Formats: sequence, structure tokens, C-alpha cells
Amino acid sequence: MTIKRFKIYCEISASRSVVKRAIKVALIVGTTLNIINQGEVLLSLELANVNFIKLCLTYVVPYSVTTYTAVAMKLEFQIGTKAVTTVDLKCHGCKKTVHINEGEIIPECDKCGIKTHWRLA
Repeated sequence: MTIKRFKIYCEISASRSVVKRAIKVALIVGTTLNIINQGEVLLSLELANVNFIKLCLTYVVPYSVTTYTAVAMKLEFQIGTKAVTTVDLKCHGCKKTVHINEGEIIPECDKCGIKTHWRLA
């Protein structure tokens, strides 16, 4: 992976919408799983018996999965959607490249039309 691609991944994963959604999912799923796994210990406030590594990981895992999924979806660059970042894209079919600025609508490829599938150039 190039530095440029890594920068794009980081930019998207740190975007407000991705972080906000990941936090919500982590709080709901993490709390539910912690109640299932350590509920009796947490509710009785026996903090000496709480496994804090498991407690933290139970929030980190759903946060990470949500972030990964959101980044993967935003990197699909589907035609007709707004670009989430400024990028150079390459058509998977004909290899044509196009520069897209953040917020611009992603166009169809001139050659491939509706079958366009963009990738990072």
C-alpha cells in the first residue's frame, strides 16, 4: 500500500461521520456484550473480578469493524454518489483515469457507461 492510499484510508476513517457511527455501534454492541459476558460481576460492582482487558476489547472490536466497513464502502466510489475525498480514480474496465474533488458527483466512465467500476488510481 502506498503512502497516498494510506492517507486516504486514514482521512476517511477519521471523518466525523465514520467516527460518530462507529462510536454509536461500539457503545450499543459493546455494552450488550459486556452485560452478556460479565453482567453479574459488573452489576454487583465487584471491580476486582472484572476483566478490564475483555471489557475494553468488547468496545474496540465493534468500533474497528464498523470503521473498516464504512471505509470499505466509501472507497467503492459508486457512480452518482458524492466523493468523500479528493482522489484520482481508474476505471476497472478500460483503465481510464479521472480526478475527482471532495464533494463532486462521481461520473460514469465515457467508455464503460453504466458498467463503470472505479478504483483508486
